[in-house]
This record gives sequence, C-alpha cells and structure tokens, in this order.
Amino acid sequence: MARWSGKIPAGAGALDRTSFVPLYYQLQELLKQHIESGTWRPGDVLPSEPELARHFGVSRVVVRQALAILEDDRQIRRVRGRGTFVAPPKRASRAGGLSRQLGSPEAAHGGVLILDVGVPVVERSIRERLDAAAGEDVLRVTSLLTLDETALAIAYSFFRRADASWLEERLHVGRHLPEGLSLADHGVVLGRSQMSIETSQCGQFEADRFGVPHRTPVFLVLCTEYRTTASGDRPFEVARVEYRGDVVQLRLDTGTDRGSGLEAVVGPGR
Repeated sequence: MARWSGKIPAGAGALDRTSFVPLYYQLQELLKQHIESGTWRPGDVLPSEPELARHFGVSRVVVRQALAILEDDRQIRRVRGRGTFVAPPKRASRAGGLSRQLGSPEAAHGGVLILDVGVPVVERSIRERLDAAAGEDVLRVTSLLTLDETALAIAYSFFRRADASWLEERLHVGRHLPEGLSLADHGVVLGRSQMSIETSQCGQFEADRFGVPHRTPVFLVLCTEYRTTASGDRPFEVARVEYRGDVVQLRLDTGTDRGSGLEAVVGPGR
C-alpha cells in the first residue's frame, strides 16, 4: 500500500538560480536523489505538483518538466486521478548475446523467445570474427528478450555450427529457450568479451516485435564472446543485439573481476 508523508522531506535541497543548469533539470536531480536514496520507496506517492512548486519556488510548468524526465527514465509513473508513484527499481542483466543467457545461472530462460534458427550465408566480417574456415557452416539464432512482458531486445547470434550443434538441436522457432539448457553442461566456459556500442534506428521487423514506431532509437551492441580452452580463448559467439532505447539504459562496470562488463539496466514498462 502506498505511503503518503504529506510534506517534502527535511533537507530536500534547494535550486541554484545562478546556475546555467535549467531549474527543471536541477529539480529532477533532487527528486531522483530522494528516490535512489530510499527516502521515497517503490510504490510511494510523491508530493503533488502544487506542493513541489510551492516548496521549491518554481512554476508548475517547471515541476511537470522535471517529472516528465523521471517518467521517461522509468523512475516514476503517473496515474491519472491517483497521483505520481515511485516505480519499481530497474533490473540489470549482463548485456550480450545468447551465450550470456545460457551462461548465467539466474537468467530467466522464459524471457528469451526463439524467432529463427538457420544456416544462412553470412557476411565475411562475421566469419572472420568467429574464426570460421572457408565453407564452414555458421549457425544463426534470432531471439527476442523480454522482461515482465515488455520486449527489450532482439539478438542475432552467430556460432560456428560445429561448436553449437547441441544448441541447434534444442532450439525451436516460436518457443522459449528451454529451461535447464546451459553452457556448462556442454563444456563451454565463457571468458572475455569484446563489445562496441552505437546508436541506430530499428527497422520494421524489430519495430513490429518491440511494439514501437518504425525508426525508433535503439542501442546497437556488437559483441564477440570468447570461450576458455586449454590453448587459450577462442571465439564462440558473435552477436548483434538491438536494445530499445526508450526502456533500456546501458551501464559499464570497469572492474577487473570476471563479473565486470556491460549491463543492460531495465525499468518497468509503461
């Protein structure tokens, strides 16, 4: 049940009217701090627009602009006739291709829908990154990643077919990734990753599955996942993953441990 404090928290901070940073942006930063620090918890009702305007000495237009930023970032949700609520916290998962889903013990396989499995002719750059020999078959798996029924990303994953025959046998178009399927059961241990990120726009195929307009902004993550072998790391998967730019935030952990890397941080759907 939502709580209601009836007032702005003590020490809520003040806006700097001498700063070049717009007031609405300063306000959303202050409100974000209270959400992320736990002053307002998920499900709590935020103070009303008039209360925020009076407390910070700004117009309701400024308040609405600040709240719009927080809503776009999925930190709050506004319900007509009820008020503004703190949204559930964002969830993070390791960004990357299909092998990252198979290599993570906490991965929700039910959130990965197989859209296509085949052995097409692939571009030379993919073959080179996979270290595939001339004429060697390359397996391509297209999958849709969802969270809480919200489509988040489409991954085009490429494997040397000889390395992933066990995967090809277990995948079925139109079905979710089978529960219990893991890399460890097939002697695959993931090592390092190479990733690049760029912005792009989704095509009609991706837009239809995301439920968004054609050419909606996306993050395009290109990655090569390496498996650890006795003779060193060797390419296991090359993936091209399109993440929805309107619901996904990419976060980089630059630590040196095995758990570091790129995360896709996801807020609740609209």
